[in-house]
Amino acid sequence: MKDVLDTLNNLTPVIIIAGLSFFMTLETWRPYFKHSAGRGRQRLRNLGMIAIATLLAAFAGGFTAIPIAWSEANQFGLLHRVLGTTPLAIVVGIFLTDLSAYVLHVTMHKVPTLWRFHRVHHADAELDASSGIRLHPFELMFLLTMTGILLSVLGVSMASFIIYNMLALPWFLLNHSNIKYPAWFERWGSLLMSTPNWHRVHHSSFQPETDSHYGCVFSVWDRLFGTARKANVETLQFGLERYREPEDQTISQLLRIPFKAL
Repeated sequence: MKDVLDTLNNLTPVIIIAGLSFFMTLETWRPYFKHSAGRGRQRLRNLGMIAIATLLAAFAGGFTAIPIAWSEANQFGLLHRVLGTTPLAIVVGIFLTDLSAYVLHVTMHKVPTLWRFHRVHHADAELDASSGIRLHPFELMFLLTMTGILLSVLGVSMASFIIYNMLALPWFLLNHSNIKYPAWFERWGSLLMSTPNWHRVHHSSFQPETDSHYGCVFSVWDRLFGTARKANVETLQFGLERYREPEDQTISQLLRIPFKAL
């Protein structure tokens, strides 16, 4: 089992590259929204931000892995005490990992200092697969650290965490991709999952819609905690009003966004 988990963990960069290649290719065949003429250049800038985040995660991933490994080794945390190392504990751990991501996501929106960094993700005025894991390096550091703390307290196993990441990374690319998915997939899939149309509401420039649909992989948390909201995806405008000019979207400017006035 350990060898399998190690292999899965080492596949993270491969999953990112393969996922981006796959969804960005599909976007050219079955686009949902028509992109502006400069979108090709912006995709390259987004990929640059993703490369920075991926390199950082390779060096700082221990901020998450070490607390989880310590918790597992010492049987510390809720799940280790209640369910031990059973298959049920792994399944519950996957959902608790996503619940933790939901809580952190809400926190990034509600705490002004954290929103400064998270708005780098929301500032993309058009959505496609390259928007999925575009985030500021400091936000990534915060998420890695807080995820490690929360999951160790909850007693989430390393198996749950790695399996979740193998599911979540391609899903983030899928639900940001500029692809027209079948109506049945959006209707029925959104009952459990944060499908593309479900998540597109979260990227609306209209703040009440931005402050909804926080679910990362699963949509059930929005339904349970009252953060779901109806919206017409066809009429949404994405991004943030302050960052619509091409010069606001260069890598250097994206890295500076958190240090500009709210």
